[in-house]
Amino acid sequence: MDISVVSPVLNERGHIEQFVAALLSQSVLPTEIVIADGGSTDGCREILDQLAAIHPRLRVIDGPGGISENRNAAIAASGHEIVACVDAGCIPERDWLEKITAPFAAGEDWVSGFYLPRGESLRSTCAGLVLMSVLEEVNPDHIIPPGASQAFRKKVWLRVGGFPEGMAAAEDTLFGEQARAAGFRPYFEGEAIVQWRPPAGLWEMAQKAFNWGRADGSAGLRGTAYTRLFLVSWGSVAAVVALTVFDLRLGLLALVPIAGLAAYRTRFKFRWARGAGKYLLIPFADLIQRLAQSLGWIVGARRS
Repeated sequence: MDISVVSPVLNERGHIEQFVAALLSQSVLPTEIVIADGGSTDGCREILDQLAAIHPRLRVIDGPGGISENRNAAIAASGHEIVACVDAGCIPERDWLEKITAPFAAGEDWVSGFYLPRGESLRSTCAGLVLMSVLEEVNPDHIIPPGASQAFRKKVWLRVGGFPEGMAAAEDTLFGEQARAAGFRPYFEGEAIVQWRPPAGLWEMAQKAFNWGRADGSAGLRGTAYTRLFLVSWGSVAAVVALTVFDLRLGLLALVPIAGLAAYRTRFKFRWARGAGKYLLIPFADLIQRLAQSLGWIVGARRS
């Protein structure tokens, strides 16, 4: 089976060699690796050119800038029907390509892999866990494949006109919605895993969550879910503040349902992190993520 692995890249000097090495050591090797560099200024492009001179499977092209624009350029330049997408900010596990392309032999057109956060600290890992689903939370019937871990026959990409351009985030979500609307259904392969670098801490996580929410709002995605999330999250905080002003004991009592909701929402995430601090960090990060992402959606929806 001929497979093209494609990736958009921008300023990944510190990790690009590890990324390329991971692709070149897969249990099933890609026929080609096409990387579209969107104008790196940190020396990443020079490293890629040096690697391409050594490894004939690797081809580096100029990308027009923007994650979707670069990904589309790499796909357009690829030479094979089956395309596997991964981001340079991730490290695919050794059998990722083997796992994510195996379903094509059974006739599948579109396959979703999965991802795991690998932070340099417990705080970072916990931040990543609340930004993404864990395996226990996935409903295979409703999965939207992540841009950093999916594969498809090129006809899927052609049918929807490629990944939507001009978006800073949520481009993979909109691509997935459009592909589903066109009649394609992704096959979920939870063992096709990439490891990704989560935000360094909770503030960085909140910024990313806000940007994701704003992108979803601008694209008109998941309006009902975001409205409910905004009302529940911000309404709960407002209730705590109001009751605390009236009576400190009532304010403390009002924290109970917030803590209960956070514990329920994060109940499957704890096993994916190590250290006792996870029992405090994960629920707190979940609340911050919900507040930031729902606020971002309001901002994006108002500006669209």
